[in-house]
Amino acid sequence: MHLGKNESLSKTNGGAIANTGFIVGEESVLVIDAGPSYLYALEMIKFIRETTNADIKYLIVTHHHPDHSFGISKFLDIGSKVIISEIEFKRYLKYGNRLLNNMKHLMGEEWFKNTQISEFAYKESLFPLTIDLGKRKINIRLYEDGHSGGDLLIDDINSNIIFVGDLVFNDRAPTIPHANISNWSEYLEEISNSKWSKLIPGHGPIIKNKKDIDLTKKWIKHIHSVAMHSVNNGISPAEVLEYGVPKHLSNIKLAEETWYRDVQVLMKRYENDN
Repeated sequence: MHLGKNESLSKTNGGAIANTGFIVGEESVLVIDAGPSYLYALEMIKFIRETTNADIKYLIVTHHHPDHSFGISKFLDIGSKVIISEIEFKRYLKYGNRLLNNMKHLMGEEWFKNTQISEFAYKESLFPLTIDLGKRKINIRLYEDGHSGGDLLIDDINSNIIFVGDLVFNDRAPTIPHANISNWSEYLEEISNSKWSKLIPGHGPIIKNKKDIDLTKKWIKHIHSVAMHSVNNGISPAEVLEYGVPKHLSNIKLAEETWYRDVQVLMKRYENDN
């Protein structure tokens, strides 16, 4: 795996803030997440080639957010089969160019040379899906309408290591731009209760102790509670933001900027739902 920078998008990190990885079988390689750009994917493929000459046959994209998906076009260049949930494929195409322009504006054009939002023939996968890389079986599960519209979890059966994408954040505040907090909370309980040796979160260090999932649980539960209470009681976003980040969450990386942005997103969504 490659540990992303556990920080905000910036001109110095080029958007490489998400964890990515790959699994090698005797016959082929499966890659987990394409990273934020063509250049990132290019470097990732070079590194894989230093490890194995096996066919890079599969790319699993856990969800459409730019830091996880914008390197797709490079993997298409080498003939990898892209596996992504249908709703996230549609969102990648629908929002991709607008998000790419935002990334270029924020971090500079040079990071995104040759990066493009690529239309490709989508082949629907029935989940759970099992892939054999050659004496190495991988199980892929779909979690609908959780952190995103369709999060994919990758389970390397041989090692009992799971890659969970942004269903779990470690040592930094979780983001919720497309989240259904209720479903997400249930999925976290399921993941907590399942058996695994190591968990690779979407952001932050590898997790070996299940209690480290509690950070994500506590954050999304509290921000949901605050947003819902405020909407139900006619409290304005300005009033909510005046109180700042709750003390018990304030020591988490990126807590302040994530809280101020996301509590407003949730309040607006809940107001529209009402």
